[in-house]
Amino acid sequence: MFKSIFTPLKARFEVRSPPLSTALPPLPPSAASVSSFGSRVRSETPEDFERDERIQAMRQCVEDIKAAGSVQDRLRLLADIHRVIVEEPATKDVFRELDGFLIVATLLSSLQSDDEGAGDDRDLIERMEVARLSLAITSQSITDHRHNRDYFESRVGFDALTQAISPFARDPRTLDHIFGFLLSVSLSDFSLSGIFQSLRNNPSGLAQFEHRLGTIHTPQTILVIVTLLAGIPETDETLPYSVFKVVEKLSSSSHRNLASLNALGLGAILFERLYLPTKSHIISPQTEMVMQKLLKKMLSIGAPTKDVRLMFTNVVQTDGKLDSHILEMLRMTMRVKWPEHFSLDGVASIELREERGKGMPCPQGFSFMSWVSVEDLPQGGACMLFGARTAQRWLVKLSLRSDGKLELWTNAVRDPVSLEQSLIHKGRWTHLTLVHYPAKSATPTIRLFIDGSLTDSMTWAYPKLDSQPATYNLGDVSPTSTLKWNLASAFLLSVPLADDIPRLVHHLGPRYSGHLQDPVLTRFLTYSASTSLNVYLFSLVSARKTKELSPLLKAIRSGVGVLEDSFVFALSPAGAEVRTMDDGSSMHVVRNAIPGKNEEAEIREDIVTYRPQCLDVGVWEVGGAAVLLRIVELADNPRDLCNALSILADTLRTSWQNSEDMERIRGYEILAATLRSKSRLISVMSFEVLFEFLGLDFHTPESSTIVNTIAYRYLALDFEIWSRARKEVQQAHLEHFITLLQTSRYKRFNLRQRIAKFGLVRKFLFVLQTNMYQHDVIPYLMNALRVTASQNFSVEESIKPIVAYLAANLHEPESANMSPHSILSRVDREHFREKAEQVLECLTTILSSPGKLEKFTIALPLARICLLLLGEHPTSVVAFQILLLIGLALKNSASFSRKFELVSGWSVLRGALPGAWDPSVHVAAFDILLGRFSSDIHQSPRAFNPPKVFCPYILPAILASLDRGLNSVARGGEIILNGDVAHSRMAVDSAMEVLLEDLIDLHSSCLSFRALFKSHQTTTLLVATCHSFVTMVSNDSDARKRSSRILDKVAHLVLMLALDDHVDATDKQQLLAIIRMVEESSGAEENPNSIDASLITSNGSSDHSRPGSDTRRHSLQILGDRTHQKSLARIHEWRKIIARTEKKRLRKLFQDLQEHHRQAERLTQWRTCLVMEPGLWSSSVLRKWRLDETEGPYRIRKKLEPEQVKVLSVKVNQEVSRDIEEPDFDAQSVLQVEIPPWAESYEFSVTGVEEDQEWAEEVREDKHRRVRHELEPGDVIEAVKTATRIIGVDSSPGLLILGKSHLYMLDGLVEGQDGEVIEVKDAPKNLFTVPGTMVELDGIQRAQRWPYEQIATVSKRTCLFRDVALEIYFRDTRSMLVVFTSKQDRQTIHTRLSFIQSTLGASDALTPSVLRTPLLSKVSARLFSGFRDEISTAQRRWQAREISNFTYLSIINQTSGRTPSDATQYPVYPWVLRDYTTETLNLSSPETFRDLRKPMGALSAAREEAANVRYTSLKAIDEDPFHYGTHFSSSMITCHFLIRLEPFAHMFKRLQGGDWDLPDRLFSDIHRAYKSASEDSRGDVRELIPEFYTCPEFLVNSSNIDFGVQNSGEKINDVKLPPWAKQDPLLFIVQHRRALESDYVSEHLPAWIDLIWGCKQRDPESFNVFHPLSYEGSVDLDSMSNEVEREATVGIIHNSTVGQTPRKIFSNPHPSRLLHGIRTLPLGTLHGIEEDFQLLTQSATHVRDLAVPVSSLALDILSERILPCRQNMLYVPSYPHEYVAWGFLDESLRLYSDRKIVQCYEASRCSCAAFPDSETLVTGSHDSKVRLWRLSHREHTSLSLLYIFTGHCRRVLCVAASRAWSLVVSGSEDGCAMLWELNRAQYVRAIEHGSPVNLVAVNESTGYVATCSREKLCLHTINAHHITTLDLSGGQPDHRIISLAFHEREWSNLGVLATGTAGGNITLRTWNTDNTPEGEKATWQFQTLRTLTCRQGDGGFASPVTALRFVGECLFFGQENGKVYSWDLPE
Repeated sequence: MFKSIFTPLKARFEVRSPPLSTALPPLPPSAASVSSFGSRVRSETPEDFERDERIQAMRQCVEDIKAAGSVQDRLRLLADIHRVIVEEPATKDVFRELDGFLIVATLLSSLQSDDEGAGDDRDLIERMEVARLSLAITSQSITDHRHNRDYFESRVGFDALTQAISPFARDPRTLDHIFGFLLSVSLSDFSLSGIFQSLRNNPSGLAQFEHRLGTIHTPQTILVIVTLLAGIPETDETLPYSVFKVVEKLSSSSHRNLASLNALGLGAILFERLYLPTKSHIISPQTEMVMQKLLKKMLSIGAPTKDVRLMFTNVVQTDGKLDSHILEMLRMTMRVKWPEHFSLDGVASIELREERGKGMPCPQGFSFMSWVSVEDLPQGGACMLFGARTAQRWLVKLSLRSDGKLELWTNAVRDPVSLEQSLIHKGRWTHLTLVHYPAKSATPTIRLFIDGSLTDSMTWAYPKLDSQPATYNLGDVSPTSTLKWNLASAFLLSVPLADDIPRLVHHLGPRYSGHLQDPVLTRFLTYSASTSLNVYLFSLVSARKTKELSPLLKAIRSGVGVLEDSFVFALSPAGAEVRTMDDGSSMHVVRNAIPGKNEEAEIREDIVTYRPQCLDVGVWEVGGAAVLLRIVELADNPRDLCNALSILADTLRTSWQNSEDMERIRGYEILAATLRSKSRLISVMSFEVLFEFLGLDFHTPESSTIVNTIAYRYLALDFEIWSRARKEVQQAHLEHFITLLQTSRYKRFNLRQRIAKFGLVRKFLFVLQTNMYQHDVIPYLMNALRVTASQNFSVEESIKPIVAYLAANLHEPESANMSPHSILSRVDREHFREKAEQVLECLTTILSSPGKLEKFTIALPLARICLLLLGEHPTSVVAFQILLLIGLALKNSASFSRKFELVSGWSVLRGALPGAWDPSVHVAAFDILLGRFSSDIHQSPRAFNPPKVFCPYILPAILASLDRGLNSVARGGEIILNGDVAHSRMAVDSAMEVLLEDLIDLHSSCLSFRALFKSHQTTTLLVATCHSFVTMVSNDSDARKRSSRILDKVAHLVLMLALDDHVDATDKQQLLAIIRMVEESSGAEENPNSIDASLITSNGSSDHSRPGSDTRRHSLQILGDRTHQKSLARIHEWRKIIARTEKKRLRKLFQDLQEHHRQAERLTQWRTCLVMEPGLWSSSVLRKWRLDETEGPYRIRKKLEPEQVKVLSVKVNQEVSRDIEEPDFDAQSVLQVEIPPWAESYEFSVTGVEEDQEWAEEVREDKHRRVRHELEPGDVIEAVKTATRIIGVDSSPGLLILGKSHLYMLDGLVEGQDGEVIEVKDAPKNLFTVPGTMVELDGIQRAQRWPYEQIATVSKRTCLFRDVALEIYFRDTRSMLVVFTSKQDRQTIHTRLSFIQSTLGASDALTPSVLRTPLLSKVSARLFSGFRDEISTAQRRWQAREISNFTYLSIINQTSGRTPSDATQYPVYPWVLRDYTTETLNLSSPETFRDLRKPMGALSAAREEAANVRYTSLKAIDEDPFHYGTHFSSSMITCHFLIRLEPFAHMFKRLQGGDWDLPDRLFSDIHRAYKSASEDSRGDVRELIPEFYTCPEFLVNSSNIDFGVQNSGEKINDVKLPPWAKQDPLLFIVQHRRALESDYVSEHLPAWIDLIWGCKQRDPESFNVFHPLSYEGSVDLDSMSNEVEREATVGIIHNSTVGQTPRKIFSNPHPSRLLHGIRTLPLGTLHGIEEDFQLLTQSATHVRDLAVPVSSLALDILSERILPCRQNMLYVPSYPHEYVAWGFLDESLRLYSDRKIVQCYEASRCSCAAFPDSETLVTGSHDSKVRLWRLSHREHTSLSLLYIFTGHCRRVLCVAASRAWSLVVSGSEDGCAMLWELNRAQYVRAIEHGSPVNLVAVNESTGYVATCSREKLCLHTINAHHITTLDLSGGQPDHRIISLAFHEREWSNLGVLATGTAGGNITLRTWNTDNTPEGEKATWQFQTLRTLTCRQGDGGFASPVTALRFVGECLFFGQENGKVYSWDLPE
């Protein structure tokens, strides 16, 4: 129906609308904006006249359409407007200026309202035509008109367009057409307007439109289409499929289309519709398939962080399982990485004009570098990539030709030259470097590098110098340019680069955005890139045969050496910006990234900037490596595990951030531990994924290498993982070693630079001794061992380990067992010998190589090794292999036979071979005898013709074997081989037959063999053997029948010998006798073949010489036997030594393995960022809290920490796998040593024994082995002591280790009595001298470490009155109390630490706020040491009101030995109030206060009387009298008060025997507690603890502990507060502290001090005498010999309420405080801001003038002046000459000293910063991270990254840090302020704002946290407890708060927060509960004290207050105009 109507219109429309591909002629200069500049003088040409007419027509049409009422009129006018725009492009400006876009949008919106009353099709058609023309006009107006496009997006917007046309998208009659119109707008081609209608009729007809699906010009309309799809009828399945199919085709047609669609956020929309359960309607399968394909294309470009967070959040389902579909999708999209880039199409250029400079070319030469990717090569002529010119001429042009080769032209050479070797490939990123030397080696040279490799070099005249500023072009603006390419970055340097630098830059990759200024550029290398460079360096060293360092390695180690001043420009998409011009138009520019160079490059013509964020970057920002590890951890099936590993591998492969993070958190150890538990889930595909990441190439194995040494060590070499996997995986794992070491062409590199570091052979041997692998896998393991040992056949790596293993395992082990049961259970005790035999076979195979044999012979005495391995009773396999070794040695060394004889080797063989004889041994023995050493060592003896005896020394062993065999035959039994039935009778018979036959054959065919029987000894052996055999057979008829054949052969052999002329007459007679015996036994008298004795002739030997010869022979035999026995004994002893050593080694290896697993179990902190509140998978489980051990000012402990982090203190890994290493040189040096034969000792002498002992010393007794892994790199152990760390009433035994650079405390480990480090649970009980319950010993134990610089001071302490404790205070506000086993141990450590402190000096790293006020912010650690002069100083300061009462009491407590670390010696504070019942607390009335002159036990007359009676009664019976049997301070009292707060809750239960006390006796009511301590209970005399004045949390049962129900029926929960506290614990603490600091308490506090620490501490008249055991010196535990008595005394002091009285400090009455003047201020101070804020006046002149906006204010302590900081910089506290700066385009953080750059840390992405102290820097980042840095000022100032905090979702806007409270607060765009623990670098809490948090501040005195956004100002406690909020949402812009600061005092009665506004005002606010209604809970509110109006500037208005800082009682502020003023009080 619509076709007939639309077709004519469509035809007309298409005629008037030329295709977009038709190039429009360039506008003449006068046509730029006629309407705006109508007064411009123009020539009156016909063209100008026609243009003016069309402009006028446009004006008229636009004005008329405003008044048009009917649809027909609108249609007519819209058609005219469209016609005019098409005919005259100059009218586009007129259309915009006349609000044409707004008019069109209004028309579209009006169609919606008109549609409601539409009744016929005609109206609908007309409205559709209006919509069509409106969209066509919009499309035509914004196409190729950047100003119009920007105007439309900002003033109208595509959201408004979506809303206007949405009714058409919901109407089935029009939706096809409206979607077609929108697609036409996006492509600027309305010929496609009917595409969806056509596809509805023919869904497969898309092919006919594909050639018209060109470049997307308006991608936003694609987003409109996808958005509108959600509202179409649910039954329509065709349109969604067609839409997504078209979009998918568009994304595939060009990279620009794909990047444009990705930039719209289309990926997130597709993901939500595909995978989230809230999708609007069901998606058809075909549509889903297309959407998934399109989504993968989108994600291949990248995704913003919020989308990545969405995807990874949903990959884990609510039940904790992985969503396999999402996981699969992520796996397929993680690999492709696109950098940020410019897309240049045809005529396009980035042009940079130098404002000033020396001009181009540079006198010293130049270097141009860029990353380019070519999509389409130019058609026709070459197109310029880079060019430089002056105003008059071109200087340099680098162009790309149509054949992909580069072309160079300069003004010094007339014609361009093609660089033939420089081929640029399409579709990949290529790094180009062009270097021009003015005179390299006296000749100007041009050098071109492609991907870091030199491709072209030629002599080339240098361009002529020109002093004019140059213009640089990237791209070609000539009209003929047809090149389509992408540019990631471009750099021009004014110096020529060295040849190796381009290679380094290429390996940094296209995503590197720095300027080569970072001193550690290897950080930015991926694993494969660093390996590639290492391989390159290795190849250089191998080729040059020299160890001279490569320039590349020098550059990496010492810096590239290119100063940033050498850069002319650095251009990248990071600098792309849009500038708004004065006329409202916009200009796209690119900022020069070089600091100090302010030029901006202009983007000209068709260039689009794309800044995609790759998925790996998104992963980094949402959690980094922890996200990847968690996904692997959750995988519960092979497919999910494979996908999870693939995601991990693809993310780490190309992301240096995630790789660095993985190494930092020891992620590979975590991954290995995870895979150990999932071994059965590992498939072959998972294996390939993982090992491809490690460097194996399964497609081309010869390219395999190890790219990641850390991962390889923990994953590939963790045999526990792979031994539990499937058999095919086990096989693949073992075969990969062969690939690396034998198949790969990088095998030498793999060996020397990689595997040689791992001790792989020892690992294989260790695995063989375990039961990890099944028997059928052992051959693969052996093959891997053989290849590894063969390739790395060095003494220490292979030779000695293998020999030691064989010596220990080839033979039966000793019966003694040196290994614990846990180790024995894992040792293979069944197949150890079989495995060792296979290893021996591997060794023999390796030694078959002459070179390997020579190495072995040089390293070890081969003759002795053969005997060592042979043993006394070898198996056949061992004997065969040893004979092969002997044969190899004989073949390669003529002297070996003699060497072997000298160690009695042949004699040993004679005794060992018979028991092992079998066919293989037979062949090997005869091979040695005859010297058959061919390649085929198993050739038959008959194969050698003629045979000849080579080694006659083996014959006795052969004959001995014959003797044993014949005896066995004669006996008719089985031969027993070393305890095993080795051969059956038939086998023995056969073996003997073969042996006899070979002897007979040799005798008949070998003259040299017959000559051997000249030796009477040899003949005698054979005669004895035959005689014995014949005798046994002759006497046994059965044996004779059974062995008749053998008997015949024996007779034959004997006969041949008897007939031999070499045998003497005597032997012949014996032989003849044997023959006769044979004949007799077989009935020879009847045998016609009987031998005639006369035939046997004598050889002439005389009988008279026989007796002497026999005597000498007998003597020699005795001597030989002795030597033989001596040799066997020495070999046996040597074997025992080696076996013991190997057992010891095995035990150590098992211990190392167990310790490694224990360490891996401790690695749990990585999950924190994922499960905390804003994490990806945050848990809704209620978090439990405990009191943090970290101390604030004055040792206050009030900060809470999550319970789960109490033991999470794990050393951060500092090993780097991506470093570039110096290649090993000449690893074959062992071959260059030639040891002469006579230099080796062949006898078993004393020297031999010493050499044997070396095998035992190889495994030294390292008793500290299991703790060395805790040491920092390079540190060594200097002292170790067992010490017990005290935490409240708990004790944690451990090791205190003093290293060379660090102090360590390792819980759960102690030194045993023999010095061995053992676990506490295995230690004897008498090792512990500290009572109390030990902490959990079976769980993860805590490990802490501090550099010595962090130790502030060390103080001696007592524990249970024993002087054996030490308290160590650290500069990071932590402390540690440790108790030693003896006073001597304590003194040793104290002396060492004191010496270390004196060596290091006293360099303080204080918080800035500490030094900016005369009031103490932190008590000096030296004040705690107890020296009299220092306590006197504190006393004088207290008297002068310079410190508060609380601080003074803290100092006294500390001086007297009281510490929060020990609950038995907890700091004691007084009850100061007795009014706990009134509604209002009156601090001016004495009746409100307790009587501080008396102890708590004597406050009432009745209690005083009772105390006196008790004292008198005890005195009367001659007992030590006392007033009170209980104490004012004890562990029970401390835990009683802190029962609601961990760890004291569980401590209280332990003191109570494991359960709570009776509910009525628990601390539940403050008033009741006071009455009990002052009146009611006789035994209750307790004072208070410091938490009553500092910590409101101890009054709240936040953990919901069930304490039970009181007798009254009331359930115990929170502590009941006095009425004046208004049900608010914070208000109670505030009021209570005010009471402590009140005038009354200040006046009477000296009296209370006298009672506790002073002259009345044991004063009977003051009723102040406590139990004798509570006083120091009253008992000596060390002198008690009775253990029962000692334990009882310890229990009384430790557990009961007897307590411990503090050490006495004052002997005289304590002086009073001076109380005249304003008592809240120090003596002599007249005014204070809190007291006299109304007196503040602004300084008349500015203090400083920065001339640029002031960002913050710093204080120079030395010169006492304010230092204003400009934006993006911050001074280092205490070092005013140093500062850090950020905000550079390369995202670097820079450290300056004396205005010179000291260090540049690139890619820090810093957005804000704060200094908690002079050695620590905290930065917030654009990547949502918070980073913690360390500043070192030792030799030179340097900056190093310590930790990275992950938690925020978006950019961090502000940070504040407090060293006093160890707190970091960060505010982010995600509307959240986060609190981080500074010492442990851990997340604590989050404060939700709901809008971006712009400002944060921390009060150094109280820990209060102020956070501010545009909507509200919030105040919280240090534990994020909300105090109050000020609503800012309704304020004026001038009232917007832009700066924030707390007024700091040691103690503040009021509290002041100053806020600066954009209007130039400063508001002083406090907070109180004064407006709380009667009877209701306290409500805190901000109260304005005063608004300070700053003086107006020259412009008549006050500049915004951008910075605030209180310095004492003065307020400084900085303004946007750069000036700094102060608000001062009168002097």
